[in-house]
Amino acid sequence: MLHNLAQNAAQAGAHHLSFRAAESEALLLIEVADDGPGLPPKARENLFRPFAGSARPGGTGLGLAIAREVMRAHGGDIALDESTGAGTIFRLSLPRASAPV
Repeated sequence: MLHNLAQNAAQAGAHHLSFRAAESEALLLIEVADDGPGLPPKARENLFRPFAGSARPGGTGLGLAIAREVMRAHGGDIALDESTGAGTIFRLSLPRASAPV
């Protein structure tokens, strides 16, 4: 998922990416931010729909749809937090593994 988000950002024209992680008692949270031009409204509407969410010509629209399926299969999720002309931020969440007893 991180590679897909980074590749998407670079292809859209981003020059910088930042990754931040934090944890709570129940979740691991990861934020992926870029300084690209932001997503067009049409792409935002269909971002996680297979074959409909591509923001670039020639894209299949599968990357983020698959990423969401994988995240959900592990009990987490991926969401678009914001997308403006100054960049885009995605938030990923995963349940923390239980500590060994």
